[in-house]
Amino acid sequence: MYLMRHGDTHKASLLWMLAVVLVVTMSCTMGCSPWQLGAEKDVVKNGIKFDTFRENDDGTKIGILAGDMVIDGWPVKKDFIVFYPDWRLDELQVSRDYERNGVFMPAGTWVFPDKQGNPGVCIFPRDVEVQGHLCRGSGSGKEGFMTAFYASGKLHWFYSRDPVVVDGVSCKDSLFEAIYLHPDGSLQQCKLDKAVTIEGVEYRRGFIIRFNQAGKVRSK
Repeated sequence: MYLMRHGDTHKASLLWMLAVVLVVTMSCTMGCSPWQLGAEKDVVKNGIKFDTFRENDDGTKIGILAGDMVIDGWPVKKDFIVFYPDWRLDELQVSRDYERNGVFMPAGTWVFPDKQGNPGVCIFPRDVEVQGHLCRGSGSGKEGFMTAFYASGKLHWFYSRDPVVVDGVSCKDSLFEAIYLHPDGSLQQCKLDKAVTIEGVEYRRGFIIRFNQAGKVRSK
């Protein structure tokens, strides 16, 4: 029996690692993401046709649809999609303008549905007016600015391109601090664009102010 010397074994390991890196690189060059390596191709799962499909160790499912289709009432675009272990939708992109639970989503919106199957968090492809507020969209796909909703469909938090006045308070158009609303639409939290005096106390520009549902400023 031929036994590899230590140097030969080390060299073989390096060659194997190089081969793996080369395969991943070539796959990504051809438009394939690393998660697709070893994934099933052209399969039907739970009545849904996938171009590429993988089930993770935790039971979640990820894939690329074979075409635009309707899933649980959602008009889903042929793109990356994620399901919970029980096949409940976790992440999708709508293929056309669509409204659900009172929330309008233009075509191309990335959506992360809540447990009830309604829009929980949306990433709009452009600025969208929602319940009187202009919510900032994104040109970066699902990596952009998010807009969140309560289970009722009411606006929860959003990012603005310009300062926004809510309940007499001027909120800054911050890239890092969202503007939060209570379920009734009153201001819950924001970064101040202008100083404001409430009940004799002055809060300076840049201060992150928080209100309870009674409209009183909350202490930290």
